[in-house]
Amino acid sequence: MTRLLAEMQTSIMSAALPLFDGRVDRFMIYTLLVRRTLDGGLATPVLALADSLGLPFETTRRHVAALVEAGLCARRRGGIVTIATLEDEPYASIGALAHDALVRFIEDMARIDALPAFPVSQRPYHWHSGVRASVDLMLSVARANHQTHHDRLDLVIFSTVLAASDRRIVADPTLARRFATPDAEPLPSQLRLPIRVPRIAQILGLSDATVRRRVDRLVEGPLVAGPGGLSVNDTWLATEEARSASGESHANLRRLLGALGAQGFPYHDIASAYLRGRPPRPFGN
Repeated sequence: MTRLLAEMQTSIMSAALPLFDGRVDRFMIYTLLVRRTLDGGLATPVLALADSLGLPFETTRRHVAALVEAGLCARRRGGIVTIATLEDEPYASIGALAHDALVRFIEDMARIDALPAFPVSQRPYHWHSGVRASVDLMLSVARANHQTHHDRLDLVIFSTVLAASDRRIVADPTLARRFATPDAEPLPSQLRLPIRVPRIAQILGLSDATVRRRVDRLVEGPLVAGPGGLSVNDTWLATEEARSASGESHANLRRLLGALGAQGFPYHDIASAYLRGRPPRPFGN
């Protein structure tokens, strides 16, 4: 689950961050506003955005001001609303990608027999429900990892390294099942595909210097550096803190995917839910 979530997040972030000047918190504020727009379009106070995302009020206020200046949001009585919708480009493409990356995640979980059984609803499925679930899943993962990754950009960089270094395992159902948990047999080093800082920066649309500064504090914690680049630290993944975050993410995942089933998601024919088709993996197979 953690590997597949990392792949999903990397796909979405690599498309979205360049549109938000590489500001992860700004993108998350915007996605939360989009989520609330899909729920009825009521204005959201800046303080409520800050509380929901665990951000300082002043930081949130600055990001909101930038979104308003960019014409993506507007101030209304009671707070902030989005202007650009999921029907407007380039945000329509990001919304479609967020949806289809979630469908790919669900499809791959089923492929390795890791998807819980959910009741099938006769309710017609609308892709906006998938976008809501995708946003909720990303927000819940960020909350679950607040103690392990105090900064969202650190979490995004960690996820990108995980998606890159473990892509052989993700692409092979047999390997995915064999090395599914930290308690499984040790992952042979030859299965890992390390990634270098310039490639991370390229994928996320960030500067090398920004990524390098973050990596310097992640190495010897969540990440390890070797001759070929960066990969995840298996010892860190097995810590109680990391296991707790993973357990919370799994509980949130079951809840969100169960709710998605009640909204008509076709778990009996997952591939039929794609809006534009299965997205390519961010680093290939």
